[in-house]
Formats: sequence, C-alpha cells, structure tokens
Amino acid sequence: MKKLWISILVGLLVFPMMLQSSVKAATPISIIIDGVRLSTDQAPVMVNGRTMVPLRAIFEAFNATIKWNQKAQTVTATKDGTTIMLKIGSKTATINNKAVTLDVPGLNLKGRTMVPTRFVSEALGHAVGWNPKTQVVSITTSASNVGNAGPVSNVVAQDVSDFGDGRDLQVSFTRAVNESLVDHYRVLIVKAGNILNLSSAQTIASYNYSTVLPTGTNPSIKLTSTSRTVDGDSIKSNQAYVAYVLTVGKGSNASTLSIGSSSMTLVNKTVAVINNVQVNDISDYGDGRDLSVSFNKLSDESKISSYRIFVVKATNYSNFNLATANNVSSANYTLVSKTGNNITQILSSGARDVDGALVKTGVSYRVFVMAIDSSNAANNVLSSVSSAITLSNIGVSNLSVSDVNNYNDGRDLRVSFTHATDETYISQYRIMVVPTSYYSSFSLAEANNVSSSYYTAVSTNGTTTNQVLSSSTRDVRGALIKNGVNYKVYILSIGSGSNTGGNVLSSPSSVITLLNDSSVSIVSNLSVSDVNDYGDGRDLRVSFTHPTDETYISQYRIMVVPTSYYSSFSLAEANNVSSSNYTSVSTSGSSTSQVLNSSTKDVLGASIKNGTSYRVYVLSIGSGIYWDSNVLSSASSVITLLNDSSVKAVTNLNVSDDNDYGDGRDLKVSFSHATDETYINQYRIMVVPTSYYSNFSLSEANNVSSSNYTSVSTSGNSTSQVLGASARDVRGNLIKDGNSYKVYVLSISSGNYAGSNALSWESSAITLSTTKSPVISVTNVTYKEDDGRIRISFDKSANETNISEYRVLVVPAKQGFGSADAIEVRSSYYTSVTPNGTNLSAFTATRDVNGDSIVKDVKYKAYVLAVANNSGVQNGGLSNSTEEFELNSRRDGRD
Repeated sequence: MKKLWISILVGLLVFPMMLQSSVKAATPISIIIDGVRLSTDQAPVMVNGRTMVPLRAIFEAFNATIKWNQKAQTVTATKDGTTIMLKIGSKTATINNKAVTLDVPGLNLKGRTMVPTRFVSEALGHAVGWNPKTQVVSITTSASNVGNAGPVSNVVAQDVSDFGDGRDLQVSFTRAVNESLVDHYRVLIVKAGNILNLSSAQTIASYNYSTVLPTGTNPSIKLTSTSRTVDGDSIKSNQAYVAYVLTVGKGSNASTLSIGSSSMTLVNKTVAVINNVQVNDISDYGDGRDLSVSFNKLSDESKISSYRIFVVKATNYSNFNLATANNVSSANYTLVSKTGNNITQILSSGARDVDGALVKTGVSYRVFVMAIDSSNAANNVLSSVSSAITLSNIGVSNLSVSDVNNYNDGRDLRVSFTHATDETYISQYRIMVVPTSYYSSFSLAEANNVSSSYYTAVSTNGTTTNQVLSSSTRDVRGALIKNGVNYKVYILSIGSGSNTGGNVLSSPSSVITLLNDSSVSIVSNLSVSDVNDYGDGRDLRVSFTHPTDETYISQYRIMVVPTSYYSSFSLAEANNVSSSNYTSVSTSGSSTSQVLNSSTKDVLGASIKNGTSYRVYVLSIGSGIYWDSNVLSSASSVITLLNDSSVKAVTNLNVSDDNDYGDGRDLKVSFSHATDETYINQYRIMVVPTSYYSNFSLSEANNVSSSNYTSVSTSGNSTSQVLGASARDVRGNLIKDGNSYKVYVLSISSGNYAGSNALSWESSAITLSTTKSPVISVTNVTYKEDDGRIRISFDKSANETNISEYRVLVVPAKQGFGSADAIEVRSSYYTSVTPNGTNLSAFTATRDVNGDSIVKDVKYKAYVLAVANNSGVQNGGLSNSTEEFELNSRRDGRD
C-alpha cells in the first residue's frame, strides 16, 4: 500500500498546480465525523465554495476500500455495495456506474490528492452540515443517527457586564456527548425558585430562548439586551436567575434538558440607564442646527458629571458601542451639562458626527447619549439608539396669496412662494387651500392624507412659483373654491429619495376672502379658428358672445397669449398689456367674429405667425363707477396657425401595448402619413407623460431634444412603428411600464416651408403593463485580487430561463450606481457572461463602467446585472455590490 501511494504522489507531481490559485486563504477548516475531529496531514481547503479533503483520510475514516489507477489517474472507493470512481481533474464522477457532475473536480495539492468532502460523504449515505462562521464541516454517518445525544453538562451563568439587561449574562456549558445527533441547543433563563422540566421546556416560544448551533467545541454565549426569560420577562439586575440548556435532537432523535446552573443575581454597578432618546428635524439650515435631541435624565445624577451626544451615520450604528463611544474625539460629540431636568438639546452649526463629518441634510443618522461617570470612566453608560432621522431642507418661504380675477372660482386665487434652497430630495410641492373654519386642526398628518383631487401639484422647476389656480380647484375638504369664504393656504413639500416620507408643511398664508366687486361681466362662447394662409394675424379669427348687460363695459380687448406663457397669465397681467399688443372691440352688437389684422401682436409684443401655439383671452373693460373693475375671460382652446397648402399633420394616430420588455419596445405607434409629403422632411414620434399633457404644444414639440423622440421617414403611406429599448419621453425619461402616456407626431417641414412644422392631435392615453416575470438578480458577488487583476465571482440567478446574459460591472466606490445606470453602461466597459446553469467565477475585469482602467489607490465596488431576454422584463436584475476594494499589487488593471 505504501508503494501505491508513493507511485500516486510521483505521478501527480508532473501536473502543474493550475487550480491552487482558486484556493481561498481563510480560517482553518475542521472536519467533524460523528463528533470526532478528522486528523489529516494536509489541512482541508476551500475551492470555489467547496471543501476539499485528502482522499485517503476521508475514505479510510468511512472504512471504505481504495484502488488507485496510475495510468488512468482514477481512484475507486467501495463500501457496503456502493462504488465511487473519480478522475483527477474531471468534473464527472460515477456512483455505481451512474455519471454525476461535480461542482469542483479532484485535484493535487502539495503531493496530496484532494476530493470534495460533501460529494464523497453523501455518496456513501452520510449527512453533511456546514457552519460558515466557525468553518466546521459536520458529518453524521448513518450508523450513528440513532438514540439521543444526551444532555449538556457544567452549565454556568456569569455576570459579565453592567448594562442592567441581558447583555450582563453569559452562559457556558459542556457540549453533548454525541453532538452529531444534535440539531441545536436552547439556552433557557428561569427566575430562581421557578421549576422547569423537559415537557415545559419544549413548549417555550422561540423569542424567549437563545439558540446555539453545535460547532464541535464547548459553547459560551453572551445574551443580548432583548433576551428574555422563559416567561417572556426582560432580564434585569437585582433578580436571581438559573440557566438551563435544552438539547434538541435531529429528526426523531429525542431532546434532553440539562441540570440548572447555580442561581446568580445580576448586579448593575453603573450610574443608571438613559432612556427615551428622541430626535427631531426642527429647522432648515442644512446643518446641525436642524437636529434636536431629547432624552430623560438619569434618576440619580449624583455619580455623573455630564452627558455626551453622539451622531452616528445610520449605516454604521450597529458597530457603535460603549468602547467606541469612549474613544470618540471631543470635537465629534456634543457635551451637555446635567441640569436636574429632562434634556432637550439643539445642536450647533458646527456639530459633527462621530466620523468627524459635519452634520448635514440628506444623510440618515441615529443618535446615542452617554452618561459620564465622574469617578470611573469604565462605568460610563451608553443609551439605546434613537430612531433614524434624515435632515431635510425642504421648507418653502415667502408664501403669499392674492385675489386676481372675478370668476367666483379658483381662477380668482393666485399663490406665490419661494422654493426650498435645496431641492435634491423634493419631488414636488402641493398647494393646499384650507377653510379658516377648519384651520386650527390642520396638520402635517392631515396634509399627507389629502386626496390628489383636493390640491394643486407644482414641480420643482425654477426658484419661485407664481400660480393662479384653475376653475376646478377644490379646498382640502373637497369643496370648490368660491367667493365669500375665508381661506388660508399651505404648501406641502414632498420628500423623495433618502427623504421619502419626510414631508414638510409650511406655515399658513394670511387669510384671504375672494370677492367679486364688479358689475362687469365676462364674455362667453369664446372660440378661435385658422381662416387664411398669410402667415400673420390675418389667419386668426376670434369669436365670442357679449355679456347681456354692457352698461358698465366700455370695450373688449382681444389678447393673444403664447401657450408657453399661458400658465402665468392673469387679470393683473392683462390690465398691464400695452395698447399695441391687443385688439380693441366695441360693445355694439350681441356678438363678435373678428379676423385680426396683419400687424396684430401677441401680449409679449411679438408678431402673430404660423407655427406658434396660442390661447386667446378677452378682457372686458369697466367704465363709469366700475372703471377699474375689469374682468378676464377664460382661455380659448389652443390654436397653432398653419399654411394649409404646405405641411399637414398625420392622421389615424393609434397606440398599443405590443410587448413585455418593460421599456419602449412595448409601445407600438401607428399613423397615416400626410397625403402630400412634398414639403415634409420626416415625422417625429413624441411620447408625452399624461401628467405633462395639458402643457404640450407645437412650440414645445419643436424644442424637444433629438434624443427624446423617434424619427420616421416619409416613405410609404402609413407607419406602424415599435419603439426602441432606449426610447425616451419628451422629458428625457426612459419609457417604462406603469406610466401613463399620450403620443403626438410632429411633421417636420422642409424647402420653402422650413419652420412650419405641424403637430398631430394626441393619441388616446396608454399605460404599458407587463405579464412577464422580472429577472432575478444573482447573489454572493465576491471579488479577489490576482496579481494586479480583479476577478469577480457570483452565484447564478435562481431562475435563468428569462436571462440572456450577465454583465460584470466595476464601479468607483464614490460613484452612485443603480439599475438604470447599469443598463446604460457601454458594452466595452463590462464583461458579458452567458448563463450556463452553474455558479460562475473568476471573470477578470480591467475597466470600470466609465471606461477607465482599474488602478491602484482607487476604491471600487463590483455589481452583476442579470439582463432579460424576450421571455423576461428588465425591471430589476442588479445584484447587491461587493464590499469596497482596491488594487494593492504592483500592476494595475491594464496589465
């Protein structure tokens, strides 16, 4: 036998050590068989997530016979009618002549033939367990899996801290005699004097005991602040306890209860416990002055000199403890003197977190408070952590209201305010009109619950808002706004991103009561039409019905307003329009149908022309005692003057949901071309979110960026176009499921009519939906440096049927990165991997997602994006990132 093993060793030495680079340097791995540690002359190693063990040691431990074939490089092991054959370097083995696939093949390591532990053990009918924390492989042979393991012994309970809760209690014991039969242990804490037996121990709820897994060593567990007795009571000082351990057997193996420990009483030697730490965002300075911290003082402050407030980033708080707090620099906490009262402290503008960074908006924090023992720093007491808080600077200012019209509805009310200085975490503002009879009870909680039909949404564009409300505007109770009612107005700033849910309600405006103090009436039946092809005001006819009573009206003024200016046009502005920028109409007759003249200008002083989108208003001018009580009509419909002999809009515009990709490929747009395309260069398909629909016009269509529409040639009589995966709406956002859209087609003029584009009517609204399954992201993404290169490994997606490829992405650690970013990365800046049904590893990355070489002294993170195929939808698939890493070797990623 000795000669055989020497021959094996000599034969294997001729093979290069190709696979040794994949062996992980880690905590030593132990093999426990039926509770007995397996002794080997070559330590077990981890290769691509599988534990490898010397061939001879494992087979002899199972009393299997071994045969080695030097020429074929195969080993054959036999036991109890089971024959296993492995070929060194091959991923295929046989069990009783039936082929099986191995995750990792057998290999040669330092003169020893290594085989996968789990495969060998399970092939011989043995159970295998793995504890990654302790690096222990537990093997239970079928012959040992009977009876029970017996109770643990030497249960000892000790007082090891001074928190006044379960953290003070440590329990240790000697493991069961045959731990291979043990599923887990339960540490049970019983008030001294109470009786615990096996039957009652087995019925205790899981949240009233602590679980310990078998590791092959004698356990010692320190309980937590939330640990409880078997009765569900919190563990506390000045109470005597006895500890028991319930051994829970595997499968049908019986459970056993230990003898109780000696009774012991926890003693809290510290100053006391700080509780009720509360944090609030109280201002909008964008620094520590926004943060208010309150807590209950200690009942006995005789032993303390002061308190320290620690602000900790929420991502790091779980690692913050008493020892860490004691070492924080004085510049990075706020010192508070004891006052004899419960304390509320507003931090300063220079307040810093425990890492030394200034406290600021947009970062999530948690707060601790430490009481300082004046005589012994070892007895300082750290509070429990506060809830998380993200400071926001999203309050508006300069809120004012005014009565600007006489419609007897929301069009009479103008609301003005200055936006927040930092809108990073604000998605929109909501104007809320509150009757003063309801004012005293209006709050942030109620504002958050107001129906979308009862407020006016305002975007974050610009630095100020000057908004005249619409005729259908309602107050927060759902009643239409009207004259004679007292109102106050509030602005609700809606948080987004890391500030989602952190909405802020403004102070109320002054009280306003809308009044109609005029006998001057507005015109009715206002309509506009395109009647000629001069390319100026002569193309525009304006018709309207006069008021029945014109006693106090001296004239009417027709005002043509570009739709880009429409949302802010009001009575006050109409009153200030220059006489050269409107058309006067007398009060004679009961109606007017007026074609404007060639020199007519809009209210901004620009000549009226084809291709510009307008709305028309009529201002009734008061006379006599009502000389200053003018009244402005509602706006006409939108009109864009066109030369009917040249560029025509498309017809028969339809949209449909055609696929399930979750992007523009789901949207099919069909339309009939203009009958005469002589002066049309191309068509542009424009997808408009319905929330933006009412403001979309020809002038805006003409200004849409080329990346935000789809071009279609004039060839053919009709078009039926499925958009591309990267198609965007007119705002620049990728088209996706769940959003409501309307579609327009812009005819682009050429030749003599260049600039006279024509915009179609909008399509019906469409909301794309999907019935396909989203892709599932990969897991366990890890990295490894290999002589100046980064190698990425990961576990495949749980379901690869709807995945076309994996993309390995390396991102600078300081760079924000999400699913939308991952999809946009250029193909030359990621590594593409084809799914093959197995976990994937060792893909070398040399460039980051920006196309830069991976270099030393820069920290990176790695991600893997699972990309959908035709049977899936790409609304997910991005993995969690690896930990931050950087190159440490002499070479960079370009080598």
